[in-house]
Amino acid sequence: MKVLISRVIVLANALVLVNLCMAQVGLQQGLSAAQYHELKLNGAIPSNFHGPIISEPLSGPVFPPQGMRGGGSTNTCDCWIPPDGSYTLAMPPNDDGSSALITLPFSFDLYGQFFTDCYINNNGNVSFNNSYFTFSSDPFPSTDYVMVAPFWGDVDTQGAGQVWYKVTPTALYVNWVGVGYFASQTDKLNTFQLIITDGTDPVIGIGKNVSFCYQDMQWTTGSASDGVNGFGGTPATVGANLGNGVDYIQFGRFDQPGGAYDGPFGSNDGIDWLDNQSLAFNTSVFTNNIPPIGSGEYLCDTIVVCAGELVTLDFQFLSPEADQITTATASAPDFSNFTITSNTPGQTANITGEFTPLPGEVGFHTVTFEATDNGAPPLTSTYNIVVEVQVAAIMEPGDTTVCETATPFAMYDLLGGSPLTGGDWTDPNGDVHNGTFEPGEDPDGEYVYAVGSGGNCPNTGVVTVTTVALANAGNNAVSAYCSSAPTVSLFDVLNGAPQIGGAWTAPSGLVFGGTLDPATDADGDYTYTLTGTSPCPNVSAVVTVSIEQAVDAGEDSSITLCKDADPLVLLSALNGTPENTGTWAAPGGAAFGNSFTAATHAPGNYTYTVAAVLPCPTESSVLTIAVDPLPNAGTDGQLSLCADANEAQLFPELGGNPNSGGEWIDPQGNENTGTLAPALEISGNYQYVVVGTGTCQNLTDTAFVQVDVYPMPIITFTADPDSGCTPLTVTFTNTTDPQFIGTSCLWDLGDGTSDLNECGSFEHIYEEADWYNVSLRITSPQGCESRYTKEGAVLADPAPTAEFTWTPDPGTEGNTTLLFSALDPYASAFSWDIAGLATSDQRQIAHTFENALSGSYEICLNVADRYGCVDTLCQTAEVVIPAVYIPNAFTPDGNGVNDEFLPSINGTVAEDHELMIFDRWGQMVFHSTDLEEGWNGGLNNAGEVLPSGLYNWRLVERPVGSADKVDRFGHITLLK
Repeated sequence: MKVLISRVIVLANALVLVNLCMAQVGLQQGLSAAQYHELKLNGAIPSNFHGPIISEPLSGPVFPPQGMRGGGSTNTCDCWIPPDGSYTLAMPPNDDGSSALITLPFSFDLYGQFFTDCYINNNGNVSFNNSYFTFSSDPFPSTDYVMVAPFWGDVDTQGAGQVWYKVTPTALYVNWVGVGYFASQTDKLNTFQLIITDGTDPVIGIGKNVSFCYQDMQWTTGSASDGVNGFGGTPATVGANLGNGVDYIQFGRFDQPGGAYDGPFGSNDGIDWLDNQSLAFNTSVFTNNIPPIGSGEYLCDTIVVCAGELVTLDFQFLSPEADQITTATASAPDFSNFTITSNTPGQTANITGEFTPLPGEVGFHTVTFEATDNGAPPLTSTYNIVVEVQVAAIMEPGDTTVCETATPFAMYDLLGGSPLTGGDWTDPNGDVHNGTFEPGEDPDGEYVYAVGSGGNCPNTGVVTVTTVALANAGNNAVSAYCSSAPTVSLFDVLNGAPQIGGAWTAPSGLVFGGTLDPATDADGDYTYTLTGTSPCPNVSAVVTVSIEQAVDAGEDSSITLCKDADPLVLLSALNGTPENTGTWAAPGGAAFGNSFTAATHAPGNYTYTVAAVLPCPTESSVLTIAVDPLPNAGTDGQLSLCADANEAQLFPELGGNPNSGGEWIDPQGNENTGTLAPALEISGNYQYVVVGTGTCQNLTDTAFVQVDVYPMPIITFTADPDSGCTPLTVTFTNTTDPQFIGTSCLWDLGDGTSDLNECGSFEHIYEEADWYNVSLRITSPQGCESRYTKEGAVLADPAPTAEFTWTPDPGTEGNTTLLFSALDPYASAFSWDIAGLATSDQRQIAHTFENALSGSYEICLNVADRYGCVDTLCQTAEVVIPAVYIPNAFTPDGNGVNDEFLPSINGTVAEDHELMIFDRWGQMVFHSTDLEEGWNGGLNNAGEVLPSGLYNWRLVERPVGSADKVDRFGHITLLK
């Protein structure tokens, strides 16, 4: 293939690798990705740990990235093989992980050792014998690792990127695509590729078996290798290593941004040096001295140059051995002016040659670069670069000016010289164009035609197109006017978007100023003409004008009449000089005659209209007629109200629709405000007088309101009795003067009984003790309502109760004196009967009972209150003296007599009872907390009766009224 100048390094000589394999010993148990990540962050990975690192499985299908290309120089070799559907994901997102063992269908020769399987390691290398999780690289040679490393650094695909591979019969392809660095960083990404073959696959060239290809490389070091933001710390290594300390190759170690590079063994290098590089070499040959390795931008294939253009060829030779010096030379016998402009020997030798091809040198030529090292023996590398010289086509510019309405034309025809067909056009905006100019659509400016001889020596021609816009006189219009219309600019009447600067011609053919006066100018066609700019013609537009005469409907006027005025001739009331051919319309729009009568017709706007011929408008004028009403005092009314009513307005009591603003006169002939205060005013007729307004100001009208003011009821009542104990029956009597009693007498008795309508006497029972307020509300025959409330009208005290308590309860041994106390605070008289043993009339009484035996005593109390209400209550008081009887033998023989051991106990608390039986060896044979349960002789009252003999018992009881338990012990004899 033919390619433009590129930056590609082809390494065709055998280089020696050193073993990078790490012994597969150490921790045998894998770590999860999260566990490993945490240990790595803290620098705590055990020294003997060699994996595995267990990654999380993928949650769904994953596909290779699409559309990637390039690699090698930006515009030549294209060494990148983009992953497609034939590729397999090497491993899920991980840090420091490895693929499973991959079987190769061919033998890969690594400096004399042949391998048919390998591991893909996430950290930018392929290894043999063992997988490696090592993230901080070593320089080559190394005796610890066997690997081919396009970029050995701390790759972390947990944040971004993937590793893909495929196997063919002769090659293994591995692509690290957009991978980040530890810990899960994605701000900088690397993309690179490794291909290893059996040496016969033409994809990297016959005789080569390793290829490194790089796209954009942005980082060198992860944070666990002491990197900061992707740089510094332990550098990344590029090369191959057999692990024997002898056979290896190292292209450099990278720890910084930029393109700094001083050879394989100099200072650490800049990562940008790898951008778009292509490294192809052979590990099938090994020797004590490796010949120099060439690098430059012209190693892929043929380069194409153009006659007359300066060509500069820069070339580098790398000395694979650390201490060697390489010297380079170059020759180009086919070029008459080839010159070596610089030549610097060194471990990295640099040589530059320049030449300018002549037109007579068109065709294919060879430029040879050679380099010899000072090894033992000295070895030489030769690189032949094929150069094809081409010439460009000859084209001369063209230009044209066209009107925007012209027909489309081919711009190729305007070029001078000898332009070639089949070129590409670009418009003034830089966009692709088809070469046919469309006036009025395509932009003005320079159109560039680009063509190349053989496709690689381009030349361009320029066609400059200028478009002249067609003048715009607008579009024809038709317009009609009334003779009364104002003047109008006919330019504004034209349709479209006419340009200014033209000239007008009247229908008579004379020059016209462009402003039409409908009162004086004639009908007809008025023409507007614009002069065109060459090559465009003049343009014109016409306004066709028609004019009609206006009519006169007079001018607006107004008039006010009194309701009793004589009929009015409407036309005589208008201003101006109206024509008498019009018609009248009433305010609602209905047709109306020429005569208005105030007493019967509605006031408002009466419209006079004279019809016209379009475009003259129909003219109208308005006569506004107002009618002053006759004074109206309304019709007579009547007002009745109670003396406690609020102030009342007399005006609303009038009937009809009285005028406001009249005067009031009271029954005694005095002026009144029309606001009546019932407590202060007298009954009688109140007179309302209204005087007419405007044209009716000489007229008056009168109406009357009859007012009646009624007195308020004066309420009295009695309650008998007004106090007592519950339930209390009270008789209520209404003592109000009968003249005030009308339809209702509503009582509120204070205990929830309300709205009880009773105008005489009635009884009511109060069940609950309380003070009660009683109210009576009476409505008089005239509807006047008063309410009277007697505070504390009834006092109902609670009935006495004979409730009492005593302490202690019960009386106990040594504490048999009981104090009895009455509880009712309303009781005033007391009578005690202490079981016939004592009496008292006091609120409290103390009595001492016999201390020897338990007993129950009836205590009775009789009480009375101040009203003579009584109550009696009797209760039983207990005196408890505990008594315990425990037998010393029992015969559990089933005859129903003395079959169980059950102590007899009185005066103790059942909840605290506990009985236990033990045999002679101290083993418990029975236990119960039930006061009614005895021992039947069996083990826990089950099974056969135990042997006869002496058994120990323990009895725990708490006497009634005591806080302490009593613990008793003894013996019982079981007899069969």
